[in-house]
Amino acid sequence: MLSPGVKVFMYMLTMSGSPETVNDPVWHDRYRLEPLRLIPQLLNRSLIEPVPAKAGQAFELTPKGQAALADIDNWLWVHEYYLADVIDFAHVRDHWWSHPKVDYGVLERLLQDAKVQYGDDPAYMAILLRHQLRLEYDTHHNDAAAHTLMALIDQDLDPQPDGTVLDYDTTWAKITEFEKTTLKTLLSRLNWTLTDFEMAFSNWLDTQPRHLRLFTRFELMTIVMYEIGNDKMKLRALYAQASTRTNCPPPVVGDSVLNG
Repeated sequence: MLSPGVKVFMYMLTMSGSPETVNDPVWHDRYRLEPLRLIPQLLNRSLIEPVPAKAGQAFELTPKGQAALADIDNWLWVHEYYLADVIDFAHVRDHWWSHPKVDYGVLERLLQDAKVQYGDDPAYMAILLRHQLRLEYDTHHNDAAAHTLMALIDQDLDPQPDGTVLDYDTTWAKITEFEKTTLKTLLSRLNWTLTDFEMAFSNWLDTQPRHLRLFTRFELMTIVMYEIGNDKMKLRALYAQASTRTNCPPPVVGDSVLNG
């Protein structure tokens, strides 16, 4: 019986059309496979065969190999959207009893479970949200992608005060190029204007529990508008103004105050 990792390797080896497939570090790093040892085993088991009269080393599936890959669609979902300890073969198998076919819904559920588990880890939550956004964006679940993008923007624009001035040009707390490009595409797919997104973002923010943070809700929406318009001057001013709120020293309790 072939493991899911071997099935994915067989598929990519015979379908990718690239001689570099065997050199991809993913086989060893993720699946603990050794392609140069695995290929002779697949040949001996008549699962693959060399492509005749083709320059370089190329292989194709035999009828036996095609039968062995009858469930390859399941494993390609995991391969494409793999995330260690979240979307992997072991976690998919845990859901197998309730959902024997791997699809978008299964991966979404795995990501939602991980978000519950790691909800108190902002850095890893951002990783999960980016992964979820890519899944929804790639599969054209555009409404879901728009709301995940809102959550990611909200997550990214939550710098923790450290006593220094928040400088737009140097801080990590800003909307990334990936997020801006994704937003522009989603606006087109959904036939939304930027104002439509801003309104949806405002409504989404109203449903979220809030904690003490640097940017106000209005500023979050304004940052989106300035970023899409590439208005760096206004962004620098907005960040500088917000920074003054978080870096103001607390009032000193002394004679002048007590006797005020």
